[in-house]
Amino acid sequence: MNRKNAIGAALLASLAGLACAQPTIDGIYDDATESDFYGPIRWVNSVPTGFGDNMAGMFNGGEFGDPENVTTGVEIQIPISALGGATSFRLAGWVTSGDRTFMSNQIIGSLPLDTPNIGNSPDFSDEAAFPGDQFIDIASIPSATITVDGSADAGYGAAVFTQGNYTGFGNSTDGTPIGGGGSEIDQVFVARDANSIYLMIAGNLEANGNGLDLYIDTDGAGSGAQTLSAGLGNGGFIGNAAVTFDGGVGDAFRPDYVVSIDATDDDMDGMTPNVPRALFGAFDAISETWIVDIAGTLAGYGAANAGLVAGGDAGAPAIGLAVDNSNIAGVTGDPSQATPVSPDDNWAYGSELDNLRAQVVTTELGDNFLYVFVGGNMEVNYNKLNIFFDVQPGGQNQVGFDAAGDPITNIDISFGALQTMAGLKFDEGFEADYWLNTNNGVDGGSGNLLFFADCAVLRTDGALVDPISEFQLDYGSFFGGGIEDGVGNPLPDANEILDFSGPRVDLPGAPALFAEYAPRQTQIDPFNPVPGLVQVALDNSNVAGVTADTAVSSIVRQVSTGVEMCFDLDELGWDGSSDIKIAGFISNSGFSFMSNQVLGDSAGTDNLGDTFNVDFSAIAGNQFINLSDPVQDGCNAADLAEPFGVLDLADITAFVSAFTTADPAADIAEPFGVFDLADITAFVGAFTGGCP
Repeated sequence: MNRKNAIGAALLASLAGLACAQPTIDGIYDDATESDFYGPIRWVNSVPTGFGDNMAGMFNGGEFGDPENVTTGVEIQIPISALGGATSFRLAGWVTSGDRTFMSNQIIGSLPLDTPNIGNSPDFSDEAAFPGDQFIDIASIPSATITVDGSADAGYGAAVFTQGNYTGFGNSTDGTPIGGGGSEIDQVFVARDANSIYLMIAGNLEANGNGLDLYIDTDGAGSGAQTLSAGLGNGGFIGNAAVTFDGGVGDAFRPDYVVSIDATDDDMDGMTPNVPRALFGAFDAISETWIVDIAGTLAGYGAANAGLVAGGDAGAPAIGLAVDNSNIAGVTGDPSQATPVSPDDNWAYGSELDNLRAQVVTTELGDNFLYVFVGGNMEVNYNKLNIFFDVQPGGQNQVGFDAAGDPITNIDISFGALQTMAGLKFDEGFEADYWLNTNNGVDGGSGNLLFFADCAVLRTDGALVDPISEFQLDYGSFFGGGIEDGVGNPLPDANEILDFSGPRVDLPGAPALFAEYAPRQTQIDPFNPVPGLVQVALDNSNVAGVTADTAVSSIVRQVSTGVEMCFDLDELGWDGSSDIKIAGFISNSGFSFMSNQVLGDSAGTDNLGDTFNVDFSAIAGNQFINLSDPVQDGCNAADLAEPFGVLDLADITAFVSAFTTADPAADIAEPFGVFDLADITAFVGAFTGGCP
């Protein structure tokens, strides 16, 4: 499906005095009609991508991953005495939202292949909707000495359950103990010693408050709960979603106990990462009510923080816990059904940045717009392209901190994105005033492909606050929705261009303000929001550019599809005279892990790791582009040497030197990787064609 959505009529009218054709914001750079808007290439990537290469012929289908290979995740030690002395039981469980109102498709037990997220109030006793058992029998538990560290010891033996469905709650690609961007149940292991039962739930539990709720039936259909609803105690909220447990006559699952793991902001400062928490409860048969207490929390993630939870309610059992979210294998975040084969303008199976063009355009009416084109791809797994702008004095050189290094409060958008990235430090001379991210991925419930963008103003001292109510006055802005269904068919009213055109705009007076209009101008006049001040489109069809192993300049510079953007410069906050600077990078879906795909001077071939720990000022060069700097890239494949923009003897000398030394700079024609007559012919053709 080709995107041919032009920018809004008001903007087109203001551009009518320009000599060139009007641009189409569609994710495709057309040199013949759009060079006056985007200008020459200002940056070309020189490192392979660490976030996957989109290759022709790839598809994300036919399987749902390798859950049998996952041995890290959530490990729990439960006193046998807390389970009434039971040493065999049946187990049900699932990943759910933090408030326990929405159930994922990651459950322990049987689900049909490609079942999406389950949602609210499932009735597992309905055989038509949920065939098979939504629980497992654990009749014989191996005795072993187990170390609770978030990794399955050999003493567990074989898994008692292996997942058979993709995850609708995100597929983590983080690789660190705290993880990020996904929750899944891949395998379940069980062991015991004289005093404790050990449960190892291999997979991931995102540190965003998602819950892992495990229900234990110690006596079959004897005395446990038939349904789940809100209970008593500090953990009674885990029953917010009504659930009817599985089983018919003689085979009913009736749980007696619940163990729940999630993440909480333990010190309530709103800044430090959430820490693992354990809850434990029992079903009171007389009152037919769940009574759930908070067992306590850990200091953090990984083996170094494992052990007994602390600080829980009086009377709660001593629960051992470890959470290691470093798994990046296991089930995928997509259904097993085949999805469109790339190249495709919507679907990509890797994320990369190849080149950047950016230029300010002033209309005859005096309006200023910034056009930005970033060649590359965004994988359909909600990886984020983060773009920061520095357009006026002040701003944030370190996200979430003022100039003195003290914490400040940014607006909450994208599920706490700016809070997650707090600590990221830019190069000296770059102070971010504005942030935008764009991403796409498959919705676990509908299977539809979604496309989103979010943006926010970054102020030197944090978000604007009403001095009386102390409510924030700045907006968190978002726009987007469905593009295609799970097999590539267009959806009605697809948001193929994200133009922040409303209709939502919250009016001042709420604790947090959100809008589907651009944030700066909406804050200035929320009663008259203006559509189209920020516009974003994506075309994912590129299969060239950088690969997982190479970054050949002559190939990378030719990428002409990717993310295309147009910004009203008043919306960005440009003062009319300051240099306009752009920084950017690709992160994982949760913003917590940064790739090596970074705008500016090379950040190296390794992914940069935890976003909040990245310090660009400690990396050689500048990881941003200043649009006031001279363009340091050639006008075509033959413009290999300074002065750029002029084809002369220096370019011929540079080509001969590169060709004779097998330098990739001379490898400008297919077959790439071979230095032959085709490269010479291509160079001569480009050289004689001249610069524009």
